[in-house]
Amino acid sequence: MRVSSLRISRRAACTLPTVFFVASIIAVGATGWLNFAAADMLNTNGADTAPNFAEVHILDDRVRVQLEIDFPDYPAFVPGSAEALAETSEPDPAQLSKATGQAFTVRDGDGRTIAPEVRVIEIRDRTPRRVAAMAPRTGNNPAPPERGGRVIYAELDYPLTGQPARLTLAPPLSAQGLASVNLGFIAYHGKVPVTDYRFLSQPEAVRLDWEDPWYTAFDNPNLRRHHQSAIMSFLTIAPREVRHEIIFRLRDLDDWTDLDLAPSEKLDRAQIKVIEAAAVRHFEGLPPLLIDGKEVHPSSVTAMFLEVGAAGVTPIEDPQDLDRNSALMGVILSYPHSRLPESVDMTWELFTDAAQRIPVGVTDPAGPVPDWATPNSPKISWKNFLKTWSNPEVSAVKADATSAVTLPVLSMALFAVALAFLVGAVRRPSARLRWGAASALAIAGAALTLSAFTVSLPLSGAPNREATKKISQAILTNAATAMLETEDAAFTTTLSAFVPPDELQAVGAEMRRGLSVTLPTGARALTDEIEDVTIEKIEPRDGGIDVLARWTANMSGGHWGHQHRQRIRYRGLLDLEETDGVWKLRGLTVLDASTRP
Repeated sequence: MRVSSLRISRRAACTLPTVFFVASIIAVGATGWLNFAAADMLNTNGADTAPNFAEVHILDDRVRVQLEIDFPDYPAFVPGSAEALAETSEPDPAQLSKATGQAFTVRDGDGRTIAPEVRVIEIRDRTPRRVAAMAPRTGNNPAPPERGGRVIYAELDYPLTGQPARLTLAPPLSAQGLASVNLGFIAYHGKVPVTDYRFLSQPEAVRLDWEDPWYTAFDNPNLRRHHQSAIMSFLTIAPREVRHEIIFRLRDLDDWTDLDLAPSEKLDRAQIKVIEAAAVRHFEGLPPLLIDGKEVHPSSVTAMFLEVGAAGVTPIEDPQDLDRNSALMGVILSYPHSRLPESVDMTWELFTDAAQRIPVGVTDPAGPVPDWATPNSPKISWKNFLKTWSNPEVSAVKADATSAVTLPVLSMALFAVALAFLVGAVRRPSARLRWGAASALAIAGAALTLSAFTVSLPLSGAPNREATKKISQAILTNAATAMLETEDAAFTTTLSAFVPPDELQAVGAEMRRGLSVTLPTGARALTDEIEDVTIEKIEPRDGGIDVLARWTANMSGGHWGHQHRQRIRYRGLLDLEETDGVWKLRGLTVLDASTRP
């Protein structure tokens, strides 16, 4: 994202015409842009849009299954007692009351089928489901199938005897033992999600941990949620910041520090505030990071309650009345740094009896690398081995007040030779002289683009459309670089390189308002590249121009182990002024921002 000094001529270069030979060569090229958008690390594979869906809740004394059945698949859930329906017909939900449990089954640890109790059967609107990221559905993430907006909703309870060690869930099955319908599902043990959105395509066994539901898991590893560990660490080395994010449970924090909470299963708002403050104090006391060999303490520590589900890990906006046993927390430690470090070392101390191997994701501009911290090997180290990456910096956007004239030196010399031959041929007719003149002319025409040099001529007036596009792209790239800054003082200092002093506050505020993009996690995305700059209108004024432009920002950001990418199409007004041959951004108004595929 380095912005090099940009020198812009206000008129296109031209080639001096000749009197003896006219030649033109037209080159046609096409430039393409790679439009990319990466999904979150949670790949739903379309299970969230399956025609039929089961939400499974494993409770203390029962398994509750909430089914949504697409009308065309209705017969599969009423085996032997229903026929295919016309597309415009609504099935009779009452027929499901005795047959649904035979189609969707729950078996206990001894393999016995548990008879369900029907709580609700009715026709209702389909439930919209939230996923972690909106991504192009290609390959393993296909387009959602055709499905109706209305479904049969069936809520079934499967009573448990005691606390079985295992359960088996099975969809409606074909004679081959595979699912006879397209059935997406998600499963919870208490408040803890056991899976992300997945397909239930065959009978699947789940091992239950009644003491700590976090460790409940399906035998099939493909059905496990992305965030499997109770404690996870994410170390991000970015151009302006080293950021350490840690996910843990409240019960783990209670082991690390004395919270002195009254015994209760629920947490009220006052208790939540006490816990968040205690978490900040505890993590402020952790050993400092070693950045480039120097001990560095965090400039800020933020604690929050999180939830893990089909939408990934997301902050709870207004936490209240939380379940104490399943409450999940996150802490963000920020270490601002002026440049990408050469080395970062972190020593992990936060182990528990159940968590002796902590996954640590280390991410730098080249991408993520997994690592592990253990009591015998608690140190995590990162070295800067990037060879082609350059630190993002802003630079002056310069403009030449000149036009350029290109002179083809070699061609001019050959034309002079041809002219001499022609003069000689006129004075003294000779086939040899005529042949020499023709050869010199041909060679001169072929060499028009060789051995040229450019002469700059003074010029006044506003830049043309192409020059304005280059100026605008360089200014917007500078703005994207300034938005990398995490501290207000550094942000203002960076702005001062391309914004006049009297406009720093106004331009900075508009950039924060109009150019900031918030990720699903609540974090701020950063701009990787500015492209597709289109100039709609240019209005010259004293000392500068007002530009109405459109542009696309390729944005990315990672938090809590997820990497998000998005393309934003902007439309805005740029107030540009030229002072001493340098273009600056005097004003900015972001008129519109919308996502692009």
